[in-house]
Amino acid sequence: MIRHEVRLRQALVGDAPLILAIDAAAGMLRAPHVPALIAELLALGMSWMAEVGGAPAGFAVVSRRFFSRPFVELLVVDPGFRRLGVGSALMRRCADAHKGERLFTTTNQSNTPMRALLAKEGFAPSGMIENLDPDDPELVFVRF
Repeated sequence: MIRHEVRLRQALVGDAPLILAIDAAAGMLRAPHVPALIAELLALGMSWMAEVGGAPAGFAVVSRRFFSRPFVELLVVDPGFRRLGVGSALMRRCADAHKGERLFTTTNQSNTPMRALLAKEGFAPSGMIENLDPDDPELVFVRF
């Protein structure tokens, strides 16, 4: 088995095009406001980029817009780099950056890969929000 080293670094405002390209490859956000939102969140200086072999592999965008608590708003791994530990490395880095605080995130009930990642990384269920997506509740998770 080939070992892939995941390199993490702080995401900068200039990384917005890389983040949007990863996001597009993953088929995640398609709304017209997304580029401005990404730039706004990156300016907070709480987000992370992952690289594998020098190539952008994923990102985690963090804010304090969830009841003034650290909140992983987006975690996306490029489909070509999934199952290599990129998502786990990003979530651990987010948690390490907020030691001593509760770190929150959400995912749709239907997103079983993300739910498995959160369980693996020590996140516990913390609630549910209905009616954001039809028939697919948003689940809230916390890591203490």
